[in-house]
Amino acid sequence: MALSPRPRAASGSHAAPALAAGALPEDAIYEILLRLPAKDLCRLRAVCRPWRSLLSDPAFAAAHAARHPEPLIVAGYTSHSVMNDDGILFDIMDQSGRVVRRIRQANNKEGHNERMVLVPTQGDLVCLVQHWCRRSCRLLNPATGAVHVLPEGLAEEHAMHEGKLAYCALAFGQVAATGEYKVLRVFRGYLPHGRELCEVFTLNGGSHGRWRGIRTAPPRNVILNLLNIVTICNGIVYFLSIEHVPGDFMLDDTIAPFNLESEEWMPTIRGPLSSLERAKNNDRSVLSLAVLNGCLVLSQHVVPSSMDMWFLMDVDKGLWVKQHCIQFEFSYWQIMHPVHPLLVLSDGRIVLIHMADRGLLKMYNPRIGTCTDVAEIGPCDEIGLYTGNLLSLANGPSQ
Repeated sequence: MALSPRPRAASGSHAAPALAAGALPEDAIYEILLRLPAKDLCRLRAVCRPWRSLLSDPAFAAAHAARHPEPLIVAGYTSHSVMNDDGILFDIMDQSGRVVRRIRQANNKEGHNERMVLVPTQGDLVCLVQHWCRRSCRLLNPATGAVHVLPEGLAEEHAMHEGKLAYCALAFGQVAATGEYKVLRVFRGYLPHGRELCEVFTLNGGSHGRWRGIRTAPPRNVILNLLNIVTICNGIVYFLSIEHVPGDFMLDDTIAPFNLESEEWMPTIRGPLSSLERAKNNDRSVLSLAVLNGCLVLSQHVVPSSMDMWFLMDVDKGLWVKQHCIQFEFSYWQIMHPVHPLLVLSDGRIVLIHMADRGLLKMYNPRIGTCTDVAEIGPCDEIGLYTGNLLSLANGPSQ
């Protein structure tokens, strides 16, 4: 098999140092190093100065990232878990469950733990929000350590509602056309007819950013306080929604989409269960949203031990197809925690996270219909994907 040549030094720049004086050619060593996991490469920086120089080179990091395109898993822990009591905010890990980077809680000026919580993450930034009020929001770059603190106050358009808002949900993602990051937050409180307020913040590198009020409310009230009820695909935020009736809310599988580019709510999408006229408000099932291979997926967790995965194949026609029905062997206590589909690997296997007390990373093989436990990752309650540079991340300062 032909070896990939290593990048040549640019004209006028210093040539890369010799990698070895032994039997293997430099190109062969370069190719071998490209195949190793980033965390192992960081240890190899200590071998000698030439290796350290190569393994710290941005050109090598870019080549390594191209060779290992799979995103990393971000597992977040709240103040209710043992992990968070130890100061662990979130872990970034590979598909085997091996931790690449661990981020710990910071203390505020008074020396108290700020109790930040992970918002479901995509891209090379991680979004964090204050656990209780969810008004204090920060964007963290794990590779560089840079933190962008968003303003806590309401948008000018909503200032008159200060003190009336009790619940808040956030979504964080990128505009598909431009790649710019935006944060969407939805408030509900003591407003007439259960009305919800929506605000958007754009991260554009400036220091004068502010929250902007969205004139229109969601077409239906969205769920604010449950896990895995919001996801983002191609610049569209998808919320599971609820029907507001006098004195109560009714949960079903209708989905409310929000376009991050136009900053407008889109028409609701009827879910597969209501499309099939199945019973609503089934208290023996739990619904969640995910994105797999660029497709919106609604998962129905049926108590005690199965999960149906519905893929939205045509949004205009409202066409849903059930592609997987996964069977689990859960104890009585385990069935109270959802299993969240996270990622499809190149060989077709699906990475699942069971958010139980131990937190299990599972692997489902659809070809043979088996689901196996891969690793315990701790009692996580928020999950996301990190697509930043793996090698530079493992070389970053520890926190």
